[in-house]
Amino acid sequence: MIAFIKGNVFSLDGENMVVDIGGIGYHILFPPMAFKEKPKIGEEVFLHTFLQVREDGWQLFGFPEEEQLEIFRNLISVSGIGTRLGLTILNHLSSREVVQAILVGDSNKLNAVPGIGKKTSQRLILELKEKFKKLNFHEMIDISPDERESSHSNEDVIEALTQLGYSPPEARTAFLKVSRALGPQAGTEELIKGALKLLAKY
Repeated sequence: MIAFIKGNVFSLDGENMVVDIGGIGYHILFPPMAFKEKPKIGEEVFLHTFLQVREDGWQLFGFPEEEQLEIFRNLISVSGIGTRLGLTILNHLSSREVVQAILVGDSNKLNAVPGIGKKTSQRLILELKEKFKKLNFHEMIDISPDERESSHSNEDVIEALTQLGYSPPEARTAFLKVSRALGPQAGTEELIKGALKLLAKY
């Protein structure tokens, strides 16, 4: 397994990078958004890597930060999320935005990524929320206390609404609309009341 790559950038083309290491060029796919500053030709880079091994060939994926690699590994562990789509997610959302979206159940943010539909975003949230909590990703990405509290409110509100007979998608949609309207300081009871008022209009 190749854990990391350190060498000089030989060429760049979109998400494609060739890194020269001792006269050998390694082709690496990477999310340009993951870099604070885009690498330049001839510049030395250090990338944490994931090696995909398939019958039709091997492919390296590289990330400047270790947490980006860990998030990528978790993303592609979800059914329907391949390496290309995982890369696309990290090329449209920062690591912090991905973790925040998963922990607070913000499917709308995930839906904004090309190739991610409602079912896929809900699957990502369902399968990764507990994993991210166990891995303390909220601390890694420095999510604020208000945002962590929002994650707990999310679970409580959606559970309460589903127990009242609303479907999970209806409950989640109502929660997102009300939480945006009331802000991060809103308590669970206030969010439930607001969501019920909203659902009663339909």
